[in-house]
Amino acid sequence: MYKGLHIKVCALSKYGKYTMLEDSLKFLACPICHGRLDVEVNVIMGDDVIEGLLRCLSCGRVYRIRDGIADFLTHEILNEVDREVMFAYDKTALKYDILMTYVFPLLSLGIEPFERFMWVRELGLRRGSVVLDVATGTGRNLGFLARVVGKGGLIFGLDISWNALLVAKRRARSLGNVVLMRCNASYLPFRDEVFDGVMHVGGINTFGEKSRALNEMVRVAKHGGRIVIVDEGLKPSKRNTLVGRFLLRLNALYASLPPVKELPKGTTNLKVVWKVVPFFPYYVMVFQKR
Repeated sequence: MYKGLHIKVCALSKYGKYTMLEDSLKFLACPICHGRLDVEVNVIMGDDVIEGLLRCLSCGRVYRIRDGIADFLTHEILNEVDREVMFAYDKTALKYDILMTYVFPLLSLGIEPFERFMWVRELGLRRGSVVLDVATGTGRNLGFLARVVGKGGLIFGLDISWNALLVAKRRARSLGNVVLMRCNASYLPFRDEVFDGVMHVGGINTFGEKSRALNEMVRVAKHGGRIVIVDEGLKPSKRNTLVGRFLLRLNALYASLPPVKELPKGTTNLKVVWKVVPFFPYYVMVFQKR
């Protein structure tokens, strides 16, 4: 057991080599009891931990590190709803990434990448910030976040789908300051109040434990940190229009509402904006931790 070792989990350098980000263990905690973690190294490449175990010093639970990615997803925190989502994205991760990277920007008339940049701006980050991308998927937010926080910042990207993370790992290769891990968004493997901002795009409408996920995002954000949530949804006043009825038949998730009622105490400055990228309606919900 290498007690006190500071592990950097799955950050990738511009050379494509797994590297270890200094002191990243100080951000991590057991997703169940929030106890501190120790690391047992099985395979090292240079100074990099490729295979190993993370062990909670409080409850004794053990989490694997494989291919440089810490896996915090266990059966006890995976309900049936989230399990179905995980299987769906594991099956379609590569096709989904091609669709969202090449097809969707064309269908949105080139607007979607600009909108994604604007979502990142809502976080109010600066150079050197530490930010969390919840449900990072194939990592399409990572480049936008990296431009804002710079090389001195740090980006944690997590997802429930292992195959989506493998795609995200390739996307993160040139950034050098991205930490990827698998976990359930409703059980975040982080200590309290460690992130300058928290971002989530596309997923909360189908979360099995939506209220718990929001509580977790608030828990890990610093006081004053902004949280930005984006997902499908058509503005209620537009739903009885001809176009609105067509869109709702096209995708039932467009009937989703921002999870305002599920927001925990201790949040402020709530703002909800309804937008439409051609034929793709969505909401942007922004709030702060007090």
